Amino acid sequence: GRTACRTRREGTNTPLQALVLLNDPQFAEAARVLGERIMKEGGDTPEKRLSLAFRLATSRTPTKAELTILLAEYSDRLREFQDTPERARDYLTGIGNHKADPALDPAQLAAFAATCSLILNLDEAISKS
Repeated sequence: GRTACRTRREGTNTPLQALVLLNDPQFAEAARVLGERIMKEGGDTPEKRLSLAFRLATSRTPTKAELTILLAEYSDRLREFQDTPERARDYLTGIGNHKADPALDPAQLAAFAATCSLILNLDEAISKS
């Protein structure tokens, strides 16, 4: 039998690991809470808000290219949630105990939360070595 034991997990971001985290209720709820926080504390533009989320998750400012990707993702999700408000509602209430702040626009919050989920699933956010 093996007598050696490893206490440190190898750096990996296999599709299976990413899927587990994307579907994990704690990650989904964390993304929603982070979405709320950046709407309240992140300034008045999507750029400022997403930059804050990225910085909180990775301890660095996003590059121009990274921010462009995040803004495109946010815009796509926002359009989707504005077109189907029931999907926004389901996204915000489907998992976890945290109740969404009713003062915040549900479509915007859902879009920020979905984009925060992407940020929280970045290799950098998952495993800082």
